Amino acid sequence: MSYVKYEKKYVATYKELVITFLAFCVILFVLYPKDLLKDQILSESSNYDLSMLYLENMLDNDPTNESLMLGLAQQSLRSGKRDLSLRLLKLLDNSKDAQMKKKAFILTYTLLKENYFFFDDEAKKKQQMKKLRLAYENVMNSILHSEYDVDTWYTEAIFIKNDEWAYYFLEKKMANEPENIANTTQAYYLAIKLNKIKRATTHIHTLQKIDEDNRDEWILAEYYDLMEKKKYMQAEMLLKKYSRSSIEFKEELALFYSDRGAYIKSSKIYHDLRSDVNNYTDKKIYLLKSLDALQAGSYKNRAVALASRYENSYLSDREVRSYILKLYLATSELDKASKLAAKILKKR
Repeated sequence: MSYVKYEKKYVATYKELVITFLAFCVILFVLYPKDLLKDQILSESSNYDLSMLYLENMLDNDPTNESLMLGLAQQSLRSGKRDLSLRLLKLLDNSKDAQMKKKAFILTYTLLKENYFFFDDEAKKKQQMKKLRLAYENVMNSILHSEYDVDTWYTEAIFIKNDEWAYYFLEKKMANEPENIANTTQAYYLAIKLNKIKRATTHIHTLQKIDEDNRDEWILAEYYDLMEKKKYMQAEMLLKKYSRSSIEFKEELALFYSDRGAYIKSSKIYHDLRSDVNNYTDKKIYLLKSLDALQAGSYKNRAVALASRYENSYLSDREVRSYILKLYLATSELDKASKLAAKILKKR
């Protein structure tokens, strides 16, 4: 009978692993310069707890070493010890080393943002967002005189709903991409929201040039903005400029005059529009709108005169002949009403 010999496998305990690791670190400390040793510990990616243990020992021997504090904060964050990381980073708030402070503020913001998503309670999330916004301001104060990623911090400004910083970074983005429609559109709306009137005007003029598919919408947006600000003369000039080549803006100009009480001007533009179109239905609509404008302004004689010019052209159109007949009766033009009624009967 043959026997198989089993050897008992030795498994090291966690305590023994720590002792081995520390012994290894002592050897490294003797053989390598301290900064190189710290870099090697920070590059450790398999066991953050052991790395933290060594960094804590180094920090005990050199408690004012800010580089070690930052390194320990980084490893604490990686190992899930967020509170420890935050406490260490807090110690670096008043660092005289601008680069160190910048790194600490960015890491603090990153940590707080990660924490934000751990909360389910809306009240706690709201409180955490306040901390996050303060941390963002610290980052901004630390990065503006150094290299930074515009896209990243623009995105973060949007996340924390900081319109001022979002607009600041948008302008940076537009400087690099002056014909980017999406960025310019967002800048326009933010400028309006922030009451940056001159900047908003600049953006909307840019959009009228670069966003050809929506050019008319941006012109109308400028018009409505001028009307809201009661800049009526500028609004009129804008519509006049574009009404020369656009039926839509010509209609808007007619409405503008009607709203401003300039009914004769409004009626004239509607009458001109009648000449601009070839479709029978459109011609009819513009004639009736021209007559409506005159009646709205109580220009009865002008309305009657205009209706008289076209009554024969619309004897077969029940809607128009009925409109004109009512107009004559309302203005006591009984003779004209009688003659029109006779024509209508004869037409039948």
